[in-house]
This record gives sequence, C-alpha cells and structure tokens, in this order.
Amino acid sequence: MRTLLFGALALIGLILMTGPALADEPYYFHKAGVSRDRYMDDVNDCAELSGGVRVARYQVLATGPNAVNNAVVAGIGSFFAALAEGRERRRLISRVERTCMADKGYQRRSIDRASFAEIKKMEGEPRIDRMFALVSAEQPSGKVLVE
Repeated sequence: MRTLLFGALALIGLILMTGPALADEPYYFHKAGVSRDRYMDDVNDCAELSGGVRVARYQVLATGPNAVNNAVVAGIGSFFAALAEGRERRRLISRVERTCMADKGYQRRSIDRASFAEIKKMEGEPRIDRMFALVSAEQPSGKVLVE
C-alpha cells in the first residue's frame, strides 16, 4: 500500500511540474491581404481535417493478490491515462491545424497573452472580426513562430 501511495504522489508531482512548462505560446495565423471568405474557408477546411485525429487508447490492468489494491491502482492509472490521451489528442489536432494553415500560405505568429485572453472572451461576429483584423493586417504583430 505504501508503494502505491508513493507511486501516485510521484505521478501527481511529475504532472504538476511539467504541465505549465509544456503549455504552448499563444499564436494566430497571418496572411496579408487574404479575403474574409478565403480565410473562413481555410479555417473550416483545416478544422474539418483535424477532426479526424485519433490517438491510442490505453487500458490499465493491475494484477496482484489483493483485489482492493488492484481496483485502486487501475482507477488511478486510468485517470492518468485519460489525461495523457486528452493532451495527446489536443497536441495532434494543433499540429494538423498548423500544418494545414502553413500549406495554405499562412504564417504562425505569436500574440501576447492579454490580447489572446481578450479574444477568447469574445463570441460570434466580434470575435471573428478581431481575429480577421490580425490575420489580414498589412503589418503583422508578433514574431514568426517556426514549425
């Protein structure tokens, strides 16, 4: 039981230490002079393409003499496996989206966290208008992010 507790605490500590370090820098796509309709078509095409992403599913099996410990180990392992699967799915979707937009001629550029948070709070047309202003600007802001 002590080994189980130590293992669970070690995994939790590892996730807490590496989670923030793995967060991506906020970004947007830029293509000078692109029309709004072309941009919306490109975004929809790439979103449709990334919708087909599949990740490996893991099943946690615990074998040992004690059924209660096996159930606890399987539950903890399944919880962490689900977290890892979700993160991997989001990572793959982002990679497909970024590759697709680059193939269509867009540059990926950094955006400051305050502006990114402000845009995320918006909904509907105001959000699309704000994003399109960034996307089609003649003089883009932020540094170019290399794939």
